[in-house]
Amino acid sequence: MTTAPEAISRLAELIRENQPCVVLTGAGVSTESGIPDFRSPSGIWAQFDPREYATLGAFRREPEKVWRFYAPRFAMLTEAEPNAAHVALAELERRGLVRAIVTQNIDELHQRAGSSDVIEVHGSIRTSSCPGCGSVYPLAEVVPLIEAHGAPPCPACGEILKPDVVFFDELLPEDAIMRAVALAENPALLLVVGSSLEVYPVADMPRSTIAAGGKVAVVNRDPTWADGRAELVVRESAGEVLAAVVAALEPPVEVVDYDPEWPRRYEAEVARVRTALGEVIAAEHIGSTAVPGLAAKPVIDISVGLARAEVSPGQVAAMEELGYEYLGENGLPGRLFFRKDVNGRRAYHVHAVEHEGDRWHRHRALRDYLLAHPEEAAAYAAEKRRVGAETAGMSNYWEQKQPYVDALFPRAWRWYGRG
Repeated sequence: MTTAPEAISRLAELIRENQPCVVLTGAGVSTESGIPDFRSPSGIWAQFDPREYATLGAFRREPEKVWRFYAPRFAMLTEAEPNAAHVALAELERRGLVRAIVTQNIDELHQRAGSSDVIEVHGSIRTSSCPGCGSVYPLAEVVPLIEAHGAPPCPACGEILKPDVVFFDELLPEDAIMRAVALAENPALLLVVGSSLEVYPVADMPRSTIAAGGKVAVVNRDPTWADGRAELVVRESAGEVLAAVVAALEPPVEVVDYDPEWPRRYEAEVARVRTALGEVIAAEHIGSTAVPGLAAKPVIDISVGLARAEVSPGQVAAMEELGYEYLGENGLPGRLFFRKDVNGRRAYHVHAVEHEGDRWHRHRALRDYLLAHPEEAAAYAAEKRRVGAETAGMSNYWEQKQPYVDALFPRAWRWYGRG
């Protein structure tokens, strides 16, 4: 067993060097969202006999009793929010470092955090079905029925609905378990997070991975049967560990000398962006790559002037087809932000703003000031190199560089005639 911080570095290395990576999650991932686990000594099944509350037989005998057990838990699950572990796994998937998540949880927190390829082997609270007429109802329609009746009746026929979670004496959903088994047999790394590995057949996934020549890593507070065969075992908070791993996997900040190719890259990309967004009044090359001689991160910044700082779902979809991720205002009102990675590194930023509005001029002011003041550009370049050499990861780079920019901008704004 390895403890932090060594574990963070080792787990990041395992994920980076062993692709594809598949993740198996259990209740321990969601406990940090306030959802109690089931199988620990203080878990739900230590207080309730699952044969009375979590079997299909019990539901058929006394559906009202089963719903008295499930109703408050449905409320808890719907009110819970994704925690740092869910967010970190979604980010790893976005970066292409996690292929899919197989989860034993029914709470949908992975999807709400942004994960797109989630295999729910124990079902989900997303829907409930009628055993009588077969009607299926989304959670948003079931919750009012629970609040009104306790045991929710089918609006179509009146029979008590069954939550679409897998009871103890039910078969796992065939499509989900087949996909989980296939994933377990193919990854270079299976990352087990928050699962006790006690519920089969899912608990056999690490055996399948190892038998196929893959590696296993475990992040879980309690021992599992796979610990002795795992490359790494971490007994720490899933949220803290995975958030730190995401930070450790951020590519180093690259600050390089000015490249005459940057303007040509801008011209080629802005033509594509104009086509995707349409109705572009004007577009300009901004940022450090727009200032000859200024060292920069090799990220092309494009300021796009629109009639209003608004984009439609169709425009967002068109940008996504170009490989951009849409982040909305991203903490900066008046600007709509898109970013695109190429070969795993940040390559383009698009700032959609109101043409001739405040943000449009703020972008121009700093660029034009540096173009007109080579000594300021040289000092700024030196600061960028210093910060880039001393920090790891883009977020840390921005945080460390921002005080310098905050002091530089008022000079540029006054020179520009706006200060």
